Amino acid sequence: MRRPFLERHGISRNTKGKSVKRLALVVTVLCLGGCGLRTGPINKPPTPTGVEKPVRVTVSRIPSVMGWPVPMIVTIDGVETYGLWSGQSYSFQMEPGEHLFGYFLGFNECNKFIRIGRKPSQRILLGPPCRIRAAD
Repeated sequence: MRRPFLERHGISRNTKGKSVKRLALVVTVLCLGGCGLRTGPINKPPTPTGVEKPVRVTVSRIPSVMGWPVPMIVTIDGVETYGLWSGQSYSFQMEPGEHLFGYFLGFNECNKFIRIGRKPSQRILLGPPCRIRAAD
């Protein structure tokens, strides 16, 4: 009678089950520790200096199937600022001018300079794959 595949290759059934459970535990801990804690405020956004009247900026993550199970880490002028889930928004005040907006989503990184005008408010839309634009 032929032996089972795992036994033919020197792997016992008990060892296989334990290693799969260990791997699942490690993946769960890493996901909860790395992904789950990086939502909401991470660092303060750039603060207005008072030279010009600040603009209320709302950064919104476009709902998308791509990357939905992980938070999008929003960067403003190179500083990680906020972690957004799909469809979530974050508002703050900043000075008008050209600013570098970007995000990390899983292993993907995207950055784009956007000019913040002198309007009372402006909305920035972020989404995969590398879509960063000011809403009209």
